[in-house]
Amino acid sequence: MNDQSPSSQEQYHNSEEIAAKLTIFVDNEGNIAYNCDWEPTEEGLIGVASIFYKILIDELPVKIFEEMRGQCVLNDTESDFMAIEDLLNQYVALESDKKNESVVVPPDKITNL
Repeated sequence: MNDQSPSSQEQYHNSEEIAAKLTIFVDNEGNIAYNCDWEPTEEGLIGVASIFYKILIDELPVKIFEEMRGQCVLNDTESDFMAIEDLLNQYVALESDKKNESVVVPPDKITNL
């Protein structure tokens, strides 16, 4: 389960050697979709398992986010990264608010006065 650098990713972009891939994309309306595909071989099964291991256990999203930060610094697009980070923080805050919303007294426990 090797981490891939941008140059390695470019090398395999059109390669027939890809055993498994997970593509995540978002349309202009903000709908997120994904596609997971793998070769029907042992390498394909290992590949898809490796993808999910990296995402679920090995913090691949954090590593990607940090790599994006570095690329934005190199490309002098730090303002783009800061905007992305601000939006991400807003999503986290909204999700946190949703989890904290709860009914203090369930409706069936309210007595008429």
